Amino acid sequence: MKNTLLLLFFSLIFLTSCDTYKENFDVDGTGAITIQFNFLHDRAPLEYNRQYINALGQNYTLSDFRMYISNITLRDTSGTNFYKVKDSYHLLEVIEQSDTSIVITGLPNQAYSELQFSVGVDNAANYNTDQVGDLDPANGMAWNWNTGYKFMLLEGIHLVDSVATKGLTYHIGGDANYRTVKFSDEELNLGSTPNIVIELDVNVDFVFGDKSEYGLPEDQRKTNFIDLNDDTDQDTMFGPNTQKIADNYAQMFVWKDIIAQ
Repeated sequence: MKNTLLLLFFSLIFLTSCDTYKENFDVDGTGAITIQFNFLHDRAPLEYNRQYINALGQNYTLSDFRMYISNITLRDTSGTNFYKVKDSYHLLEVIEQSDTSIVITGLPNQAYSELQFSVGVDNAANYNTDQVGDLDPANGMAWNWNTGYKFMLLEGIHLVDSVATKGLTYHIGGDANYRTVKFSDEELNLGSTPNIVIELDVNVDFVFGDKSEYGLPEDQRKTNFIDLNDDTDQDTMFGPNTQKIADNYAQMFVWKDIIAQ
């Protein structure tokens, strides 16, 4: 009897932990999801060369911001079946009249309750010479002194005081700085609406810490406050602030809206 109960117990664990890739979900037809990324700073559209201030009261401007979004995955409402978009490596960059959206077509017309993606490039693709998706070295995101890609690139100027300035250079990469973001509070039903647009706000200022957390004890904050007076030359790949910044960029995405088309 005891062995029977143990077998039943482990069978239940197995059944509830199944995580199955589904290519078509045995449903008819396909649909499309567009993910629109709205790049913001202080809740307003990000502007290059505009003076901003971080949570530590330090002034700066930005002149370049880019990041890789990869491995987009949708999980159905059962929570056990998922669809992973093949070769989904997308470079988003804020340039004039840039289209900061990702269009995913050919998705099974299923109801999904979870959207997941990562910031950066996974280990397998990061050290592979197959340049799928937007992994083209010509995009300026591949290291020229090492194998792999910059996951996030942020450049600008730290306005030290009314006279002195210092360059800001944050090129974050390396396996330790790969982060995954997940949303699971909204249903995306391609069975009833085959074209869906998701709007996500991207709070770029969170890279240096969420100012709304100012005054909170450090152990109660979700983001890390980055001191721009640190030696920014070291904030490349394995520098002292890179994992703190990686934790910050995992927090900068906010679900804004779903639009059925």
